[in-house]
Amino acid sequence: MEITVPVLKKSGDVGKRTVAADGFRRFGKKVLLREYVEMAEARKRTGTHAALTRSEVAGSTQKIYRQKGTGRARHGSDKAPQLRGGGMCFAKKPRRYGWSMPKQARRAALEAAVRGKLEDGEVRIVEAFAFDRPKTKEFADLLKRLEVKGTFLVVPNAHDARIWQSCRNLPGSLYRVVADLNAYEVLKQKYLVIESDALKALEERFSRG
Repeated sequence: MEITVPVLKKSGDVGKRTVAADGFRRFGKKVLLREYVEMAEARKRTGTHAALTRSEVAGSTQKIYRQKGTGRARHGSDKAPQLRGGGMCFAKKPRRYGWSMPKQARRAALEAAVRGKLEDGEVRIVEAFAFDRPKTKEFADLLKRLEVKGTFLVVPNAHDARIWQSCRNLPGSLYRVVADLNAYEVLKQKYLVIESDALKALEERFSRG
């Protein structure tokens, strides 16, 4: 299946280009994408919460009153969890909430995410990001010509500080080189503004199976 995608040419004109969507698999799309998003969100959690157990609470371990003959409940030290100022049962400790998916699953999730963007008409191609110096206004004009409204992910083929500095101050922008692209960020941003060479690199990567 071929999909027509807007492309900004080096001359500054906006044209059309057909992209073979079949180069991006969609097998297991919903399951993979959901699992990848859950993994990415879990890995963002800091997990720095910490509470004290009864062995860590400051205080004496002496029994607060004798075992029998008082008519009261039996107690040990005043560090017991049921007493005010005592430790906590099963206290939470710093931990990592994230997990990892197999490499093939992560790659398939990225393929499915890019394919979804193609099918939804949310991919914009730029033949080449040509910036002599960082210029946010020029990048904003580029987006306007491509009819990009809302959040967007800028994907050049290789890192260029001029591109990054041109787009970083625009609302809703995100910058990733094609080698660092992942399914979570593709899904998070509404539009995918990708350089022509970067798209070609993706197609070659996924064509190898």
